[in-house]
Amino acid sequence: MAMDEEQDREKQLEDAKMRWLKRYTDWVVKRLMEDDFDEASAAEFLTLVRSEVLKRFPNKAREYNLIYRRRFVRILLRKGIFLNLPEDESVS
Repeated sequence: MAMDEEQDREKQLEDAKMRWLKRYTDWVVKRLMEDDFDEASAAEFLTLVRSEVLKRFPNKAREYNLIYRRRFVRILLRKGIFLNLPEDESVS
C-alpha cells in the first residue's frame, strides 16, 4: 500500500511540474509575441527562461533545445529578430 501511495505522490508531482511547464511556456510565447524585444533583450529573456525551465527539469537541456528553444526562436524570426543561441546541453 505504501508503494502505491509513493507512486501516486510521484505522479502528482510530475503532473504538477508538467502543468507548470505548460503555463510557463504559454506565458513565454505570449511575451515573445506581444512585447517589443530587440536581439539583446530577447537573448537575455530566453536565457532566463531556459535557466528557469532547467531548474525544474535538470538534465533535460537537449529536450529543451529540441522543443522550446526552436519554438521560441521561430516566433522571434517571424518578428524579424534573428538569434543565434547556443544549443549546448549544459545548464547555464
